[in-house]
Order: sequence, then C-alpha cells, then structure tokens
Amino acid sequence: MLHLGPFALVPWDQPAQLVIAAVVVLAAILTARARRRLKAVILAGVAGYGNAALFLLHGAPDLALTQVLCETLTLVVMVLVLRRLPPYFSDRPLAASRWVRLAIGVVTGLVVMTFVAAAPLVRVHTPVSVDFPVEAETFGGGRNIVNVTLVDIRAWDTVGEISVLLVAATGVASLVFLRQRSGDVLRLDRAANAQAVASGERAGNQPARRGKWLLAGPTLDPGQRSMLFEVLTRVIFHPMILFALFLLFSGHNAPGGGFAAGLVTGLALTVRYLAGGRFELGEAAPVHPGLVLGTGLFLSAGVGLVALLAGQEVLESTILDLHIPVLGDVHLVTSLFFDIGVFLVVIGLVIDILRSFGAELDRQAEPFAWSIGERRRVEVRTGGDRA
Repeated sequence: MLHLGPFALVPWDQPAQLVIAAVVVLAAILTARARRRLKAVILAGVAGYGNAALFLLHGAPDLALTQVLCETLTLVVMVLVLRRLPPYFSDRPLAASRWVRLAIGVVTGLVVMTFVAAAPLVRVHTPVSVDFPVEAETFGGGRNIVNVTLVDIRAWDTVGEISVLLVAATGVASLVFLRQRSGDVLRLDRAANAQAVASGERAGNQPARRGKWLLAGPTLDPGQRSMLFEVLTRVIFHPMILFALFLLFSGHNAPGGGFAAGLVTGLALTVRYLAGGRFELGEAAPVHPGLVLGTGLFLSAGVGLVALLAGQEVLESTILDLHIPVLGDVHLVTSLFFDIGVFLVVIGLVIDILRSFGAELDRQAEPFAWSIGERRRVEVRTGGDRA
C-alpha cells in the first residue's frame, strides 16, 4: 500500500494484475516504436487483450467479454485497411518538434493516470451506484447489473450511443466509397456473370448452390483460397450464431447482452467474408446494412414510445411472468426488445464496415486482379512461353 499524503493507494490486489500491467506497458512502448504497420496493429491488440484480462481479474466479466470482442473486430478491420496502406511507417529523424510532441504525450498520460488514481480517493459522498444491485433486480427485472444499467437505468445514454454508431458507420462508408453508394447487395449470381465474362465462358453457367457451405468460394482466385480456413468456417459459423443468440437472451441475468451478441454475430460474418470473399458476405447477409441499422435504432427508440403510450415513463421496462405450456415459466422484461435493437445496430455496423473496408476495396482493386488472372490463363494456354 502506497501512502500519498492523506490517501492510501493499493497498487494491485493480486500479483497477476502486476504481470498483465507490465505486458500492457511493454506492448504500448513497442507499438510506438514499431516501423511495420502490421506489427504495430498486433502489438496494440496485445495491449487491448491485456486490459480485458485486467477487467476479468477485477471481477467484471461483462467488460472483459466486450473488450475481447471489440479488440478482435478492431484487429480484423485494421488488417483490411492495411491492404491499401504502405507496409512501413515513414522513417524520419527525431526533429525538435517531435521531441516536444513526445514530451507532451508523456506528461498528458501521467496527468490522466494520476487523476484516475486520485479521483476515487477523494470521494466524500455515497456513489449513486450503491443502489444499482437492488434496483436492477427490483425495477429492471435482471441480476446482471451492467446489462440492466445499459437497457434500463441509463437507457437514454445507450440510445445516444447507438445513434453515434449509426452516424459513424455512414461517415466511414462515405469516405471509402468512390462511387455513389447503392442499395445493391453483392449476391452470387452477379459474381458468376462476372467470372464467366472474365474467363470467356457462357454467362448462363451458374455454379450449383445445393450442397455447398461457402457458395462464393469458386469466385476467388485458387491461390487466394485456404481449404483449412474454409473448413474451419463451416465448423464454427453456426455455433457462433447460436452463441450470439445465447448471449442476447441470457444477458439480462448473466454476462452478455445485445452489444456482445451483435459483435459475435459480426465476427461470424467476418469469418464468412474472409473465407469466401465479398460475394460470400452478400450470401451470408443478403440485406442492406442501412436497413439493419435503421431497424435497430427504430426498435430501441420504439420501446420507449410504447412505454410512454402505456402511461409509463419513457423507456420504462415492464416485467411479465408468463406460463407457456411447452416452455414452462417465462420471465420476460420488455427491455429485451431494446436489447434486440442494440443487437441489430451492431450487426448493421459490422456489415457496413465489411462492405466498406472489405468488399468495396476488393471492387476497386478488381481490374488489377482480373489482369493477373488473365495473364495466368494465357501462360497456361501457351505453356509459359512469352511473346
């Protein structure tokens, strides 16, 4: 225990926290010193996973689960972005101005760290959160305090946050799309026509859909396909969707909720895209992301309007204990529909990101890719001879 004047600061509760903190600090330093972009992204991910481990050791499994899912999705998105960036950062000497910026960054980090450590020690009033455990179960109808707080106690904040997600998704996609965005979804029939034209075959020969898990796999160049990854995708995709539904419906009383469930579903769609390409994404999620985003936001806000029309407060939850002949006793809280709205918003955000940083970047690089494919076919026909 460290004594800082009248305050007593506990450095750590168990030695594992010190070890993880050291890993996070080391990863952050190596990230700042990395010259290769991919190396920097991976090291930043290590720091993020280390923070998730700290959350878990502090007894916050909900935060740890969300941090792991967000960090995984962030790594995938960053790798997609790196395809259009140089592999290395610029190598410039440390000029005087950069030393000044480095000093400002270090001082700012120390000040923020000191403030975070000192703020809980100077509290003189009882925090509002002490009543959350009782209120979460009494008024919110759930035992998971984090989830009930998000969808009931401070639901207005959550509405604002998902609105920001929707705006962010629209802004990011607008920066990436070089042409006008359309509501078309890239399905397999369009891929088959493009492949037939490029290879000189008849456009009417569509690949058979029956008996295939990854329908758009044949649209990829054979050198870009991984049989091991495709088999793993077949194995884990549906269990990931089932796990997401489990998190969605159990999150009111256990770790999970709509946000975590949406991230798991988004990662499942990401696996399908990475294994089968942009047309596989259209087959896995044959819906425009704007429709999913709008439906989720409308559902979350609509729950509040329904409560208002029923004579209750805005976004006030109602607890219904029902007995269904086959299922038995069912404990239903109307905030579940609010959570489903959050679930849809997150899925729509992930689909929009995959369309922007994945499918659209693939489309922009398509002429170059087809030129390589044509050259390979010509070399095969001519036996590798050059004119």
